[in-house]
Formats: sequence, structure tokens, C-alpha cells
Amino acid sequence: MTRFSTEPPYALTAVAAPVTGRLAGTREVDMVLVGGGYGGLLTAIELAEAGARVAVIEAREIGAGGSGRNHGQCIPVFGYLDPATLPEKGVGLLAEAGARVFDRIARHGLRCEAVQKGTLSAAYNDRTLAATRAAQAKYAGYGKTEHYLDAEEVAALTGTRAFLGGWVHREGGHLNPLGYARELARLALSLGVEVFTDSPMTGFSHRDGRWCVRTPEGEVRARTVGLTTDAYSTAAIPGAVTQGFFPLTSYAVASRPLTAEERASVMPSGMNFGDTHHDPMFFRIDASGRIITGGLQEPGRGSRFAYTAAFMTRRLSRIWPVLAGLGWEFMWTGTVSMALDQTPSIQRLDDGLWALSGWSGRGVPTSAALACAFARTLEDPASGLAWWPQRQPPRVVARALLGRMVQLCRGPFNQLRDRMEG
Repeated sequence: MTRFSTEPPYALTAVAAPVTGRLAGTREVDMVLVGGGYGGLLTAIELAEAGARVAVIEAREIGAGGSGRNHGQCIPVFGYLDPATLPEKGVGLLAEAGARVFDRIARHGLRCEAVQKGTLSAAYNDRTLAATRAAQAKYAGYGKTEHYLDAEEVAALTGTRAFLGGWVHREGGHLNPLGYARELARLALSLGVEVFTDSPMTGFSHRDGRWCVRTPEGEVRARTVGLTTDAYSTAAIPGAVTQGFFPLTSYAVASRPLTAEERASVMPSGMNFGDTHHDPMFFRIDASGRIITGGLQEPGRGSRFAYTAAFMTRRLSRIWPVLAGLGWEFMWTGTVSMALDQTPSIQRLDDGLWALSGWSGRGVPTSAALACAFARTLEDPASGLAWWPQRQPPRVVARALLGRMVQLCRGPFNQLRDRMEG
């Protein structure tokens, strides 16, 4: 049996987590965020920078959930970036999401192996040429891409002539997601945010205009509570939050480090790579030279290591023959929340009780945008409407069953569509 690690390789090179501890006793703050992932930490940072007294409580350690287990790509391209449905400030947040991620990293010196060389979307047939041209034109309108690339330009960036054209979002990039989460916690602490780990919320109550959030050993009292647990919500989180999305299991695999020859031949541009198949392939090459890729778990891919490793090697080596002998060393999983309309929601549950949920993937850039909107909403709900809609997301019926059906059928169906296109 092939040996592999079921944990990401991120801890091998990530900075150490800042020192935090369990919540004990009673704390009084202006606002408390429940969930210490990107959403909670970035919202806390935004609030603290505006002068609020803020606490964050996290059930486990920093980066234990999706923020430390994702693929590490910042792909600031969103299907719901729509001026017809979003306020102007919300459109601006999404358009600047990639810049917000890397500008904060640079401004505060966050050590997370950040690389901002762009995200390439490559086309391989007439359908995908049309789709990528439309996407490029949309983001050119926001000043995020220069021009549509022809086959020769894509070949120079990728090291292969397998594609007919494509485009680059110049503010995309990648990072060590665990290191990023830990550095966000460190930044929050430096701004005066109280961060408590190993402190799961066990319940909450409202009395005399203040909320009391309880953990096994303590409690935080605040006028406003923001729930940012999303796909990692427990039974303590109100059902109105979790009914707005269905859970999906994602997987990722990381290869052995590439040789010098392989590294020079595969994505010499250093960009993130994504193609436009119905069953899409995307990957990045990390600071150690490992290819990191993945998708939604299926009965084979992401469930059985040997099958997944062989599949990924075949898929990559068809495009880059130098990778024919590629081996894999890591395979791990995480949980993704998927809203029916694939749009995150800011939801009012009660006076002073709010939730941010339904990330629907792409958490690195999405969190940079939505945490800002969430912070403005927690400060002043009326003003927050200028940043993002406040809504109860469409309710998902039979959430668990729907998630299982998507994971069972989506991959095979999309592979069939690709085969029919030739």
C-alpha cells in the first residue's frame, strides 16, 4: 500500500501559530466573532482597525478548518460579480478582492509564501474560447487584465501548446493557507483583538441589550455577535444559518517536489493554472515545488489515494509529458459550503446577531471582500446595505442528501460532457 499523509504539507513550512489559549471567565467587548477562520479573523481585523473592542472564539486551533486546508489559490473571479444585483461598493469589493489579499500581506509583512503572478484561465476548444473571451472582457472592464492571449502567448506562460488561447487575471496568486491563517491571527492580536482557541461555542443568550456567548470554561458578553463558522458550524449554530447551504467534501493532493527539469517545463510563469473543461483542472506549484490540485470528492477521486494519484498523473502528463513519472505524497479533505445560488450571504438572525455564510468556494479572495462588508454591517446595519445585501439565503431542502448526490454525480456527468465535446 502506498504511504501518504492525510494532512496538508502546509505545516512543514508555515510560520508557527501565535500563542493563544482557552477562554476562561468573563470578557466584555463590543463585538465577538464565532469562528477563527479567514472570515472571523478578517472581520475582527476590520473592526479593530475602526476602533472596536473585539474577541474571536475558535473551537480548535487556528487553521483547523477550511482556512488551513484549502488549495491555497487566490482566484478573484466571481460569477456573482453583477452590478445589477449588488450595490456599487460590493461590486468594488469583489473587483478588488485579489488586490485586498496581497496588499494586506505586503502592508503587514505576513509570512505566508505569497506569490502574486496572476491566474491563467486556458481555453482548449471553440466553446471555451468564447467563454474565456467573455470573462476576459468582463474583467478588462475592471482593469484587471490586459488583453486576450493567443495560443503562442499561452504556450509561453504554460510550457505547453495544448491550448488555443486564454486570459490572465493579474491580481490572482497563491499562498500557504495555513500560514496565512496563522498570520491573520497574529495581526488581529497586534491590533488588540482577543483570540481564544480550543473554545467552542456551547450556547448563547440575549439579555438587557447584550449577548452572552458561552464556551466550556467562560463567556464573552458583547452588543453584537457575528457567526462565521460556515461549513464548520456545529449544533450550537442556529439552523437558520446552516439551512442556507449544503455541505460538500473537497479534496486536495500534493505531489513530490518537482525536479529542476519538471519545474522549468511546467507553468514557468509561476501563475495559477486553470482550464475550462466541464470537469476542470486547476493547480498551483507551491514554494517547495509541489503541485497542489484537487476538487470535489467523488467515489474514486479524492476517496482512494492510489486511484486519485494515478488519475492526476495521467491528466497532467497528457499536457506536460515531463510529468509522466510524477508521484504524490499527500491527500486530504475539507468541507465546503455551497449556497443554491453560489452567493455568500450576510444574514440578520436577531437584533445584534448576524451570520456570514455560504462561501461557495474561493475562500481566499472571497473572505477579503466579504469580511469588509460584514464588518461594516456589524458596525451599522443600515450603512452595511451599501456594501452587501442582507438576506435570508434560499433554504436548502435535504441538505445532506443533496450534497451526497452532487458528489456522486457531478464528476462523472462532467467527464461525459467533455468526452462528447471531444
